[in-house]
Amino acid sequence: MKKIIIPAIVIAAIGGYFYYTNMEPAAPESAIASEVDAAVAEAEVAGAEAASAAEDMMAAADGDVFADVPEAMEDAAESAEDTVEAAADEAGDMVEEAADAAEDAMDEVVEAAEEIDHAEE
Repeated sequence: MKKIIIPAIVIAAIGGYFYYTNMEPAAPESAIASEVDAAVAEAEVAGAEAASAAEDMMAAADGDVFADVPEAMEDAAESAEDTVEAAADEAGDMVEEAADAAEDAMDEVVEAAEEIDHAEE
């Protein structure tokens, strides 16, 4: 019985240590919130552009019997897809930059912790 309990306690202690050391956010919450707001604003602009393109296409084809509406709709969908993909790539780049900044901050913390002289304690 002791052979099972002691390793379980050790594993729980190590897991708890890692859990509590990783509880601090990687970047300030305000920075993350502003990046998310910027990405949402870009997505709204892309959606508005796609909607206006679809409305323009339908208005152009309103009285035209020979209009190729499905092809125009496909072109509008591809344009919207490209816009959304570009916004997603930019948001991904911002997230990578935030992760790099957080990693640099963690490196600075580790360096500062190493510089502390524990001989005086």
